[in-house]
Amino acid sequence: MTQVRSSLIFSVLASQSVQIISLISTVVIARLLTPSEVGVYAIASSISILAIELRSLGVAQFIIREKTLDDEKIRRAIGVMILISWGLGIVLSAIAPFTEDFYGEPDLPYLLLIIAVTFLLSPFASVPYALLLRDMNFKAVFFIMVGSSLVTTSTSIGLVLAGYSYYGLAFGLMAGSISEFLIINIFAPKGTPWKPSFRNMGELMKFGTLVSLSQLFTRFSESISDLVVGKAGSMRDAGLFSRGLGLILFANNVIVQAAGSLVLPLLSNINRTGKSVSDAYLRVISLQSAFSLPILAVIHVSAAPIIRIMFGDQWDSAIPIASTLALWAMLQAVHSFSDSTFLAIGKEKLMFLTSLAVFTARISLVLIAAFAMTEFALINVAWALVISGT
Repeated sequence: MTQVRSSLIFSVLASQSVQIISLISTVVIARLLTPSEVGVYAIASSISILAIELRSLGVAQFIIREKTLDDEKIRRAIGVMILISWGLGIVLSAIAPFTEDFYGEPDLPYLLLIIAVTFLLSPFASVPYALLLRDMNFKAVFFIMVGSSLVTTSTSIGLVLAGYSYYGLAFGLMAGSISEFLIINIFAPKGTPWKPSFRNMGELMKFGTLVSLSQLFTRFSESISDLVVGKAGSMRDAGLFSRGLGLILFANNVIVQAAGSLVLPLLSNINRTGKSVSDAYLRVISLQSAFSLPILAVIHVSAAPIIRIMFGDQWDSAIPIASTLALWAMLQAVHSFSDSTFLAIGKEKLMFLTSLAVFTARISLVLIAAFAMTEFALINVAWALVISGT
């Protein structure tokens, strides 16, 4: 119990520290960049979501959940990540030139190429990080998360102030990835193997494919609206929607993710010891919902002053978007840890099917709201997300 309490404290400290740093970055950048500039980077980020979610191939979850873990399995995990992460980086670089014609934005390919560079270090950062999570060493996780976030934010703001616009955000992401890799390797468990193995990868590939696709559906269903709005409307529309959605996702991260990184290791440990995972899940989700729903309700009715205080008057058009999407977040909150529970008990196939169903419904509704209505309106897209959450 002492380890769980200590892990929870450091998990909350890490999450809240990162959110504070992220808030400072968002507030500053919202006053330095126009909605159109934010829209360009939002589209680049949304396009790269596909590769980012697939590049880990569920390796972290496999390491955390596995009952018996040896050096060969760890080396195999590194091998899988090299094949997938580096391969996806190449694919992202290859499709980058075509995004200019599709969106009519000449800088999009260059932003995607910068983001693709971060895929090189991913295998050698994700595996030792997952080992730290498995050991519930959240003190090390705290330093990793906060350190890399500080580097990302300071680099991004510095380059934007220097006149690099959205390129500053992309290079900030790259700097953060490099610093994360360096800090992780300081705290990596002693004896962590670094040499990859490319043999007998079938079990991990099967597990990882289901997990990664499930995570992809979840993340892509959040970012699909940016891609659709950028095509159906303008870069300004994409920036406004991204800012309204960003406020809600930020609030959700503060509320839900404070202890979120602890849930999978905790439930996996409970499952390994033969105790009731369902009882533990119900206690966690009840406490989380009691805390999150009132806060999201306040955001729903107070979106106007929140947007103006945080981002300034130029983002007033994002107010109804944020207010509406707060309802969507309330619906999401009541099952926010379901994926971790499915993974902990070995039901990754059920997790995949659930994520696929939600994704299919959401993308269908967003496309209808953006293209099938008589006149394009951002608020229609927001309500499509709310309906998909039911």
